[in-house]
Amino acid sequence: MGFFRNKRGPLIRANSSGEFFLRAMLLIAVFVIVATAFWYQTEYSYKEIRSRGTVYDQTETLTADQKSALRDYASAMRETHGLKLRVQVLNTPVVLPAKLDTKTVYIGINPYSRQVLVEFPPLLRKALGQNYMYKLQNEYFTPYFEKNQWQLGLASALQQLWDDMGKQ
Repeated sequence: MGFFRNKRGPLIRANSSGEFFLRAMLLIAVFVIVATAFWYQTEYSYKEIRSRGTVYDQTETLTADQKSALRDYASAMRETHGLKLRVQVLNTPVVLPAKLDTKTVYIGINPYSRQVLVEFPPLLRKALGQNYMYKLQNEYFTPYFEKNQWQLGLASALQQLWDDMGKQ
């Protein structure tokens, strides 16, 4: 019986019932604050880990703010539309990755050769039309490449895509 005997005193010591209540509530408040802070930190870390593969910049021409904005956009796209975004900025010829699932919007850009490759999931392609993807890939970025502002063109294209997905 000695093994189960509690040799410590009570967890909360108080001289009166009012003091006991106050100390108990403060202890509960500490647990709630720690649990809430842990939850927020875990949520932030999860979003950060999930968005790591979103942007790949081989040319190192995107700024940290631009990469962060693209990751935020990808997170919003995942939460709102259930689609993943994958953007690759390459200094080699752009080819479609072998492993793309049916929920990934892929945009590959080579600013040096002015090559753009866009791939939509089947449902999005059907909703927006085949011509939409063709124009985005072959015509949309041309004026931005001429002004050497393809980053602005990418942001504009993604905004237009967001707006057009909302209309469907």
